[in-house]
Amino acid sequence: MFAFILQSLISLSLAGVLVYVALTNDYLNGKEQRQKALIGLCLGVTVISLSMISIEVGPQRISMNAVTGPLLLAGYLGGPVGAFIAGLCAVMFRVLSSDPMPAVTLYMLLAIPSLGLATSYLKGGRAWPQISRRALLTIWIGYCLLFIPPLLNNLYVSPTSSSLFQAVKMTLIFGGNGTLSIVVTWKILNFAARLADKVNGANELSESFELAMGMSGMGRFRREKGDPRPFFDEGMLAIYGLDNTGASEEGGKHGFIPVSGWDKLVLPEDQPEILSEVDRVWRGEQRFGRGEFRALRPDGSVCFIRAAWVSDSKNGEVPTRVTGVHMDLTDIREAERQNRASQERLAMIAEEIPGVIMEIDMTDIKRPKPLYVSPKCKEIWGVSDHEIYDRPEILFEMHDPEDIDHFMGLIETKGAEGKPFSHRYRITSRDGSNRWLDFHCSFSKGTDGEVLLRAVQLDATGQVEVQNQMQQEREIARRAQKFESIGQLTGGVAHDFNNLLAVVLGNLELLRDDEEPAKQVQLIDAAIAAALRGADLTKNMLAFARKAPLEPVKLNLNDVVREAKNWMGRALPESVQVETSLLAGLWAIDADRTSLESALLNLTLNARDAMNGKGNLTIETANVRIDDDYIDSREEELAPGRYVMLAISDTGPGIEKELLASIFEPFFTTKPPGVGSGLGLSMTLGFMRQSGGTVQVYSEIGEGTTFKLYFPAAKDQPDTPTKVQSIKVAEATAGRRLLLAEDEEGVRDTLVTILERAGYLVTATASGDEAFATFVADPTYDLLLTDIVMPGKLQGTTLAKELRLRWTDLPVIFMSGYASEATVHGNGLRPEDIRLMKPVRRADLLAALDKATANLRDRPT
Repeated sequence: MFAFILQSLISLSLAGVLVYVALTNDYLNGKEQRQKALIGLCLGVTVISLSMISIEVGPQRISMNAVTGPLLLAGYLGGPVGAFIAGLCAVMFRVLSSDPMPAVTLYMLLAIPSLGLATSYLKGGRAWPQISRRALLTIWIGYCLLFIPPLLNNLYVSPTSSSLFQAVKMTLIFGGNGTLSIVVTWKILNFAARLADKVNGANELSESFELAMGMSGMGRFRREKGDPRPFFDEGMLAIYGLDNTGASEEGGKHGFIPVSGWDKLVLPEDQPEILSEVDRVWRGEQRFGRGEFRALRPDGSVCFIRAAWVSDSKNGEVPTRVTGVHMDLTDIREAERQNRASQERLAMIAEEIPGVIMEIDMTDIKRPKPLYVSPKCKEIWGVSDHEIYDRPEILFEMHDPEDIDHFMGLIETKGAEGKPFSHRYRITSRDGSNRWLDFHCSFSKGTDGEVLLRAVQLDATGQVEVQNQMQQEREIARRAQKFESIGQLTGGVAHDFNNLLAVVLGNLELLRDDEEPAKQVQLIDAAIAAALRGADLTKNMLAFARKAPLEPVKLNLNDVVREAKNWMGRALPESVQVETSLLAGLWAIDADRTSLESALLNLTLNARDAMNGKGNLTIETANVRIDDDYIDSREEELAPGRYVMLAISDTGPGIEKELLASIFEPFFTTKPPGVGSGLGLSMTLGFMRQSGGTVQVYSEIGEGTTFKLYFPAAKDQPDTPTKVQSIKVAEATAGRRLLLAEDEEGVRDTLVTILERAGYLVTATASGDEAFATFVADPTYDLLLTDIVMPGKLQGTTLAKELRLRWTDLPVIFMSGYASEATVHGNGLRPEDIRLMKPVRRADLLAALDKATANLRDRPT
């Protein structure tokens, strides 16, 4: 009996060893199904071993052994495969050993592993490979229930009381044996599982430690006192670039390296301190230690090492062993070196640039926190970087007060958008001097979510001073050019006016001496023509200044061109052929006829001069629609709408591209000195702009040039082409009393003569003050004709205003020699008042008087 128990325990212990091996095998680690199959096989082998160790009990000499525990737990731990292997081993042993195997025995051999498998599913195997007490209790209950079928079978086959007693007795014996086998097997396998779990944990921890050591560049060493060959692990060997060839090995990865060999690796300048430290450790003066040194690897590279160690003693006094770690700091020291180099380069750049580099935490925009300010701030603001760190608001105090709100608004807006921006502003430094700074910044997010502003502020004071100097020089040059232009203009106008005055003077002198009436009319006509040309010259000058008082009327360009063709024959030589291409159904325009004819004459004469008096001149008209805003090469904008185009083309040599941009500038001309003033195209452009249109020029070298004038089409198109109608002077003016106010004696006498011949009763005065006194003394005048600018207190407008305070319906006609005077509103002028531009032709003057007196009503006296 004792031998049976001992042999069974040995077999079960062997089963525990086999299960331990299966659970700790590196190849099977993490492969649970394979581990279960191997556990089933190990327990199956145990079943065979236990089947060979049995004792016979009862009168029938029935064999009894301890296979119940391994069979049950093979099903529980080994799963379906393990249960099958263990059961198969039990059955095959019976078959091969030729032992009798009644049905009850076969039933138990197959039912027991199945019970273990079923229990694993019921408990879920949550603690695998551990077997809990509750799982063990469930297994035992199921095991007891397995005996019910054999008992029932015995009762059915041998129902006698003796057989029943014998069956119960044998059931208790086998049940007790099985229970003991289950408990012992459970204890052994649980112990094996716990031991395997600890070993696996230790192995995992060791692997993790080795991995951490390797990844961190660390290695372990150990040295016994008096041993010249300290132990280096794989990490130590890797740090120093050594191998363990020729040294004793542990596991193929570690080695024992001679101290003399390691000493030679330490750089000579670092050896004294290290050796002194080692000596103190072995004398017991220092139990713990750490230090840094450099070593030269076999490949010639230098590594930086940090060492930390601790000593211990077997007898508690003098150290007998030192263990520790070495860490490779080469990468860290190299990164630190590069960082220092970068900082030195940045510091050098910060010193060289004419400005300041700064980084500011703008998370709270009301309380910015400077993180870095380069020392050059001293040269700009007159304060040190330490002062800015201590009191950041000092920068705002020096900022231009008129700009600070705008500047902070830009920072807040751009910071929220994360967009960089630039800004120039003025500061007052500590010494009171003013400087200009160019602020360039960008924004980024810090690691903790803070808003970082990185900026470079450059000293732009010199640049601003240069720009101001250049602006002053440009202003001086502009004024000089203006004075030169005025001089040229004055000279040109004086030249032309002198010629006109010479004609007028000469003809008047001849008229005074000549007694032939026929010649007198010819001389008078010549004087009138010269005076009219003088008036046109003045009007053209005002058109150039875009201040001419235009008198737009509805015109048909085709009619204007047809009439102009008549006088072109006299202005152009016979070698210039004039052709026209006039569009039928041309839209009418609103334009000043005199200015239009002057522009047409200028362009015609320019074409003649360009062709040297020989070539073809083409005039054409067309209707044009512009759908979108149009801007030509001179930045002239033309709004969408309907336009009438007048084009004048010549067959001259063309205009070079370099000159096209300058042809409309005042006084610009390519003609020889004394030929042309350079104002023709400028006056034409001024007239077109006043008319709401523009001028375009197209030219090709060797082909010719085309000028295109664009007039806005009239809003109210007439049914028939418009023609200039002559003004009929009213004859029913006899007896009308007119008060005249004109300070120029010559002009006043001429006006008196014209008005008296027209039947008006004229009272002439030389100033507004005299006219006011005359009217107050005799308020029976029908209308007032007054100049605008006169000497004295009352000008023309104020004279009309004072008189109309008493005589509200008094008609007034204003005259002026300058455009801005004739177009002024308010100060006595009414929208219905008539305003005339000097010099005034007799027919225009009489027509204006007739219009003013047409609806006269009686006034209270």
